[in-house]
Amino acid sequence: MQAKNYLAVVTLILVAACASINISNQADKLRTELNDYGAALRWGRYNQAYAYHFDRDGNQPKVDFNALEKFSVTSYKPVDPILNKDATEATVPVEIDYYDEQYGTLKKFKYIQKWWYNPEIKRWLTASEFPVFE
Repeated sequence: MQAKNYLAVVTLILVAACASINISNQADKLRTELNDYGAALRWGRYNQAYAYHFDRDGNQPKVDFNALEKFSVTSYKPVDPILNKDATEATVPVEIDYYDEQYGTLKKFKYIQKWWYNPEIKRWLTASEFPVFE
């Protein structure tokens, strides 16, 4: 009888450890995706950043890529992302600094991105609108 109880406890510990590892992996993946997304914005690879913008229904926001040509992102900074307990959704406040080439001014704006993990493609995506530079 004790062997069965011992086996049950060990199994429970292993399942909990696997769940913890999975959540940790999800958080690491989010951090990596945020870095890649920010790099795409900073290097003006707006199409690559746009590839992250899908809601759960597979829709993408409309973006005028020609209007983006006059802006250069100088900084993309996620500030204290908040993940749900399963690490499948995240609320990410971000600060974006950018240069308006037409007026020669540096600007900053803050907004909140909603990210979600797509298990089919094993990738984080954002259901938020594409950043609007004015």
